[in-house]
Amino acid sequence: MRLIRSEFSSVRRHQELVLDFDPGLTVIGGANESGKSSLVEALHRTLFVRAASSGTAAQDLRSQLHAGHPQIKLEFETSEQHWTLLKRFSGPSGTTQLQAQGQVALIGSAAEDQLAHLLGVDEILNSRQVNKTLPSRWAHLWVKQGESGRDLLSLSHDHYDLNTLIECLEQQAEQSLQSPLDQRVHSELERLVSESLSTRGVRQQSELWKRQEALKAAKEHHTASLEQLKAFELSCEELDRVEAKLNNLELERLPEQRRQRQCLLQLQEALQQLKPLTLQQQQFEKSCAALRKLLADSTACAGNLASLERELKDFETTYNAASNQIKEAQHRTAELEQQRQALEEQGLLLRQRKDRDELQQRLERLSREDKERQRLTEQHQQLIAAFNAIEGGSAQDLQQLNKTQEELRALAIRIESMASTVLVESADQTISIEGSDLKEGESCNQAGVFRIDVGKHVRLKVSPGEGTGLASLEHAQKSLQIALKAGLKLWNASSVEEAQQRSEQRNLLFQQQELLKAQLKQLVPPPDQKAPNLDELQLQLETLNQGLPSGNLKQDSDHEKELEQCRIRYRMLKGESEIHQKQVRELEVQHDAVQTQWQQKRLQQERLKAEQEQRLRQHQSLEQEVGSQEELARSIEALTSQQLTLKAHIQALQQLDPAQGNSDPKLELERLDRQEHQLTEQRHELGVQRGALLERCNSLGQSELHSAVAEASAKLELATQAEQQEALLVRARSHLLQRFQQARSDLSQRYSTPLKHNINQVLQPLLRNPTDSCSIHYDPQDGLQQLGLQREGTLFAFDQLSGGMKEQLNAALRIAIADTLKERHGGCLPLLFDDAFTNTDAQRLEGVLEMLQQAVTRGLQVIVLSCDPDPYKSVANKLIMID
Repeated sequence: MRLIRSEFSSVRRHQELVLDFDPGLTVIGGANESGKSSLVEALHRTLFVRAASSGTAAQDLRSQLHAGHPQIKLEFETSEQHWTLLKRFSGPSGTTQLQAQGQVALIGSAAEDQLAHLLGVDEILNSRQVNKTLPSRWAHLWVKQGESGRDLLSLSHDHYDLNTLIECLEQQAEQSLQSPLDQRVHSELERLVSESLSTRGVRQQSELWKRQEALKAAKEHHTASLEQLKAFELSCEELDRVEAKLNNLELERLPEQRRQRQCLLQLQEALQQLKPLTLQQQQFEKSCAALRKLLADSTACAGNLASLERELKDFETTYNAASNQIKEAQHRTAELEQQRQALEEQGLLLRQRKDRDELQQRLERLSREDKERQRLTEQHQQLIAAFNAIEGGSAQDLQQLNKTQEELRALAIRIESMASTVLVESADQTISIEGSDLKEGESCNQAGVFRIDVGKHVRLKVSPGEGTGLASLEHAQKSLQIALKAGLKLWNASSVEEAQQRSEQRNLLFQQQELLKAQLKQLVPPPDQKAPNLDELQLQLETLNQGLPSGNLKQDSDHEKELEQCRIRYRMLKGESEIHQKQVRELEVQHDAVQTQWQQKRLQQERLKAEQEQRLRQHQSLEQEVGSQEELARSIEALTSQQLTLKAHIQALQQLDPAQGNSDPKLELERLDRQEHQLTEQRHELGVQRGALLERCNSLGQSELHSAVAEASAKLELATQAEQQEALLVRARSHLLQRFQQARSDLSQRYSTPLKHNINQVLQPLLRNPTDSCSIHYDPQDGLQQLGLQREGTLFAFDQLSGGMKEQLNAALRIAIADTLKERHGGCLPLLFDDAFTNTDAQRLEGVLEMLQQAVTRGLQVIVLSCDPDPYKSVANKLIMID
């Protein structure tokens, strides 16, 4: 099969594109993102995907830039017959047309079936099969971008068409690999093994499976018998333990609990009698301590009152002295304030005089500026009138006028260059040119159209330059003359030079206007400032003069100096006043602090007096209520004697049960109640268990458990022997099949010999030594595998090779496979490499080019797509660049 031509419409970024393939090596170049891989994908899907597929099968080809459904037309040749394939991918409505040259076209499913037959595949894929099966179609022929470094033989058999490849290799082998008897033996062994084993293990319903199930049942029966015997023995032991627990509960634990309850009741009663005595004693002790504390507090309070009286006298003396200092400071502050006010009034008067002088100067300056602005405005108006009096256009109009004049001069020169010279060499009649006679030997020059009279009856009209466009030049000359007159009329001038002078005068006047505008702009205040009003300023000046007192006024410099001296005196006076005010505030703060402390001491004195009186009243009231301290001491002694007697009785009760000596009797009684309830429930549960165990032992003891165990052991042994015999037979068959397959594998290495030889021939330009070669093996089950490279006696697996060597070895493998399969496809197959040598260096690229040339020599068609096509130009039969 050989690709001839392809046409693409609305395929991804391509709107319309046509590619013609050479029978040898075709190189397709283009920058990244120019759509080279899109072409490969479109060709691949055109060959192997149905046009009526839906989903991603068709959507992946749709263009986001151009309207319309993807349409691909492909012309190819196979078995010396020319075919044309046309597919339009539009979902379920997609169409397919396949036509052989000189035959009726096939449409739809018939076309897809015929295409599958031509390509040597089972069927053309639908949308459900695209994601799973499409990547394996022609994976051994077409290397898509990014897949050049992947080991082809590590993929499934479909990726390199193993079945067809083996058939072709068998035809090239030296002899038959196996006899019909070997095949029958192998088939019979496979059948026997497959009857007993599957890929997941032992096959169900096989003889080995039945034996294993019987063994499993015998083991379960034997285990159940042992468990039943063990359960009977455990039940008997459990019954003995339950009866022992019941005897211990009824004879020991319950009587001991009743004795403990009796002791706790007596202890609880003694503690209840002791509690009120203890509370009464504690109350008497608290009252006695309160009387002692009140007496001690009264004594201490009397001492504090005496100390406070002395401190109050000292504070009163300090307070009077501070009051006198504050009065003197306040008097001095008033004097300083009067002086400061006088200075403020003097400074205000001086500032008013200074403002009056500055305002007067400003009025004079504004008056001068107003006169200057009026003068400049008048000059500006005069310039405008002079500018308007000069007629004319803009600078562009003048430039166009000059250009028109230059063009007229150029045309005149061209027309004059076409002037004709008339020479009378010989004449027998009178010759006249435009009324002027010429004699023999005379000549004249004429420009433009002129007439020649020969004799009386002959008149010639001569038009010089008619063949070279003289008429068009004269027409252009008239047009330019009209345009020149119109331009001169605009300037009211008789010549271009006069218009130039007028333009210069207008420019000079315009520059003078701009200068005056700039001077006026300096005199005009900015837009954000309001222009001053002279009348308002004059009114402000009169107001200031009226507010000033009459008298002799000093000059402006004296006002400034006097104002500065006034400011200095004011600052000094203000600083002195601030310092004095700070001292006054400090005195007031000290005075307030003394006053506050004095008031606090007075409050503290009154509080201590109130507390002293309250303590005396509390002492008297407490003595009246509980008695004196001597009476309280006697009552405490009597209560202590009663407590000692009760404590001795309690200690005697606690010695009867030392484990509960320090615990609360009430809590212990509650604990005993809970424990008694638990023991009652436990006795009930043990009784229930005892009955259940008796019933279970009676039921289990009715059968011969030991005999049942012996019988189950015998059955287990028989089932084990049967399973082992069948398993041994199956292992023997599997081992025999494995040895047979190993022997076949040794023979099957002849499959790889022709392929390996082809790969070495293709790879020879890239091998360093003549002894280097590729490595490849064949397994009857796994197919071709273990692709590697033998270098200097060392075997390198595919994963151990560099990125560039992986690309080169993969390319050699594909060329060898295509060379082997080409006879099944009409003597040719197309090999496509999409950026397949990106990791190959420049030195080895020469070897790659020889390898591609060798593929073409073997009759294969090679298509290379690369973003850098320059290295391939030397060997390419055709170069196509995609913009």
